[in-house]
Amino acid sequence: MNKKVIATALVMMFSGVGVAQADVTAQAVATWAATAKKDTSSKLVVTPLGSLAFQYADGIKGFNTQKGLFDVAIAGDSSATAFKLTSQLITSTLTQLDTSGSTLDVGVTYNGVAVDKNVPTVMIDTAGGVLGNGLSVLSTLYNSSARTTAQDGFNFSIISGTSDGVTAVSDYSALPEGIWSGDVSVRFDATWTI
Repeated sequence: MNKKVIATALVMMFSGVGVAQADVTAQAVATWAATAKKDTSSKLVVTPLGSLAFQYADGIKGFNTQKGLFDVAIAGDSSATAFKLTSQLITSTLTQLDTSGSTLDVGVTYNGVAVDKNVPTVMIDTAGGVLGNGLSVLSTLYNSSARTTAQDGFNFSIISGTSDGVTAVSDYSALPEGIWSGDVSVRFDATWTI
C-alpha cells in the first residue's frame, strides 16, 4: 500500500498537479526595412533622419503624432540672386497588412502649415521674406560656392482612416486590429533665381 501512495505522489508531482504554474510571457519582433545611400554631388539632397511609427493609444482613442526630422543639402550657386524651396506631399496612405483593406491617411505639416498634394508648401522664399525656420542657413548661403546643410522637421499625424479601404471611420476605436504599413513621400523642389 505504501508503494502505491509513493507512486501516486510521484506521478502527481511530475504531472504538475499541485505544482505552481509558470508565468505567461509574450514576445514580439519588430523589423525595419533598411537601405543605405550616399549622394554628395546632387544640387539638392533631402535625407529623412528616422522612420515613423504610429501607435494607437486606447486612452485617447487615437494615434500618437510624430516629428519626422530631415536633412537638406544644397549646392550653392554664386550667380543666384534668390532661392526658393518648396515641399509637396506625394504619398500618405498606410494599408493594413491583412485582408480587411483598412487604410490610414497620414497628414503632414511644416511649421503649422499643411503639406498637401495639390499646392506646394513654401519652406524658403528669399525674395518673399520666408527664411525657413530651421532651414534658415540655406536662405543665407544659397549663393555661396560651398555645399550647405540644415535640418528641420515635419509633424506627422493620422488624420483619417477607413475600415475596409472605402468606409470612413469617425472613431479610430472602430478600426480593425492589426498593422498598417506604407510610405509617406514628400517631394522637395529647389529653385535658384539667376
